[in-house]
Amino acid sequence: MDRVLNHGKQIKTRQLETTRVSVTASVCLSTSGPPGSTKQNRHESAVVLPKRSEKFIDMMYYVPSANDVFINRLVASATAKSEIVDTGEEKPIMFSHVEVSFPCDDKNIYFDNNKTMGFSIVQNSNVHFRLKSWREEYVAIRIFLDAVIYDKLYKTCALLALQNIKFDSFAMYAAVLLPAEILRRRTRTLHGTYCSKIITEVLQQFDIGGPLLAASVACQSTPSLLYMFLGGRSLATAVR
Repeated sequence: MDRVLNHGKQIKTRQLETTRVSVTASVCLSTSGPPGSTKQNRHESAVVLPKRSEKFIDMMYYVPSANDVFINRLVASATAKSEIVDTGEEKPIMFSHVEVSFPCDDKNIYFDNNKTMGFSIVQNSNVHFRLKSWREEYVAIRIFLDAVIYDKLYKTCALLALQNIKFDSFAMYAAVLLPAEILRRRTRTLHGTYCSKIITEVLQQFDIGGPLLAASVACQSTPSLLYMFLGGRSLATAVR
């Protein structure tokens, strides 16, 4: 069973040198404050520790700033959603990009210098699976997975990155405009893909994300929509 743990900015600082600690210890450190402190990070939910048979991935969502490149601001604006926060207010959700972050490899070896393996694709490039450091503009949602599922997901992402899958600009821009019947005709081999589409597909392949994500249409996915399907700010909600 996969479970959403938390989300927040500056995910790299909450990984706390996972090269030297176990997954469980890492989560304990990342969800606790200084000795004697009971204050909780404003972006995090109640502490949920993984079972020994579990690992986790972080869904990394990019929030473009007001002076970001035009295309990032355009995508975020055109695909914006909204959600109701704890105060009852409606808050806009505006992401322009999403990646899957893996803290360790399939042999449970953690990466140096607080880096993780990021899986996604960006414009004018191919699907990638590479070591990354995360900027403050990223918001994270953590999902715990069974270790076997984690390993399969890791290997699948690694294999996809070897297939020279190109970026499908048309599908990305048309995702919110055209019917699914037309978009489904566009394949990875012939046309390529884009970030939220291929990530939705691999999550669905391994039954990660719960019923909302399972019922979603990958070719119409956007980063903001994927965020909503995974629970948004309902940080401690079981998603499957």
